[in-house]
Amino acid sequence: MPVKTASAPLSARDKVLAKVALKGVPEGTAGKVIHVQGLTWTRYWVWFDNGVRLGTIDRANLATPEEWARKLSGGDLVAVGTSGAAAVAGSAEAAGAGGFADVNGVPGLLIERSRLAREKWAAKKG
Repeated sequence: MPVKTASAPLSARDKVLAKVALKGVPEGTAGKVIHVQGLTWTRYWVWFDNGVRLGTIDRANLATPEEWARKLSGGDLVAVGTSGAAAVAGSAEAAGAGGFADVNGVPGLLIERSRLAREKWAAKKG
């Protein structure tokens, strides 16, 4: 079976860990993908070992056991947003080079686009 990378989609019954703290789920909590949904933005429903079931979780917030082991060993964990632009998680170089970090599952590119639209609207209004 091939090793899943950060850009590889997950399947139902895959074992995962929470890369970040989620509602009722501390960082590093293990779980199992119970449902995959979405066409252009794939979201996952996960049943975590602490009994919490969460849905609409972006791939950027989940790690496979292999990815989690790399993260704990200090290796680079690559996070891929739905925009398709790869950036090293927590890397200042990636953010400075025009890469956008995902925030709570929302692609950084969309956050930046919203910020620019607000600035444009404020300039027209004022």
